[in-house]
Order: sequence, then structure tokens, then C-alpha cells
Amino acid sequence: MHDQSIAHRAISLVTAARHRLSTYDGEGVDAVLARLDEQDISEHACLSPEPTALPVLRYLDPCLDEAHDFDGGIASAISALRPSLQWRQSKAYNDQLLGTGFIENYGWCEIIGPNGFFHGDDFLLGLLMLGPHQHYRDHFHPAPELYWPLTSDTEWRKGDDALTPKAAGTVIWHRPNVVHATRTRDKPLLTLWSWTKDTATPAKLV
Repeated sequence: MHDQSIAHRAISLVTAARHRLSTYDGEGVDAVLARLDEQDISEHACLSPEPTALPVLRYLDPCLDEAHDFDGGIASAISALRPSLQWRQSKAYNDQLLGTGFIENYGWCEIIGPNGFFHGDDFLLGLLMLGPHQHYRDHFHPAPELYWPLTSDTEWRKGDDALTPKAAGTVIWHRPNVVHATRTRDKPLLTLWSWTKDTATPAKLV
């Protein structure tokens, strides 16, 4: 049995994110919305992931404060769901590969996906956090990917582009197997992310 209140909170977060994202026209938005509409996010489909915490969550409160300025509904929905989130890290990542302190400043969770609240049909929707002054260096994966940062002061690159600052709410779309990277500056990052297909293959560092 799942907790009905958790199901309602998870549905509220997905609904708030979908509502705001539908006001955007950036590349990849239509693909994410179309796949999202194919997912079963009903109460009876709600799963009960085991909540887990990571060190990077020490930055969640300031991230939510800033995210509230971008979209209060999304920020409030994340805050309500936070005790039930299962925060994870990619098993192949470590400080030797990504720099000293990276693992203490990195984590993600699924809202829709095998480790989330709704299983998903080859579709993932979740949150990613990075602490300040972290470089999530070049990596790629077959899944098309949308990032939608809820905080600002982060730099993003894909392909041969330079790292470029992006504001909160910027739609960042990565086509399959495009190399991309993210770097935080003085503030932490909280971002929504989605993989729209080919979700079984994890990211690979370059």
C-alpha cells in the first residue's frame, strides 16, 4: 500500500512542472510533454520508493528559496515531497574521475522512473543537485534529455560550444549521444531533468 498523501504530493509536482513547461517553446519541450502525457501518474499507480538522503541536500533549502522566485508552485511541491525522495548517485562516478569533493556535492532523484513514484514507460523525470564550484564534466548517453534549471548562476555546454551561463527556467535540450557538461559557480544547482526514451543505458563520461 502506498501513502495517499505521498501520491497526491507526487502528482502535484508533476502537474505543476507540466503546467509551467507547457508555456515554453524551446527545443525538446514538445517531446517531453508528449511523453509525459503517456505516463500513468494516477494515484493507484503510485509506488513507494525508500527515502534516502545525500550530503548535497545541505543546499536544498537555499535552492528551494531561489526556485520559489522562479515558480512558487513547483518549489512548494518539491518541498512537500522532499521527505519521500530517494536521492541517488551514479555508481560509476567518483572523486577520482570528477574531482575532489564531487560526490559530496552531487545527487539526483526520480519522480517518474523505476526509483520514483511512478514507474514510467521508458521515460524519466527527476531532480538533479550540484553544490557550488562543481564541474559535471563531459558525458553522453543515448537518451534525449531536457534540463530545466530552477536556479541560476550555472554554466552549460554541449557539443563544441563553450560553457555558457543559463538563467533559471532556461530549456536545455541534449539530443541523443551529444556530449554535454555542467558547471556551477558560487551557488548550488537544482534542476528538473527528463529522459524521453532509451533510458536503460546510463551516462558515460568522456
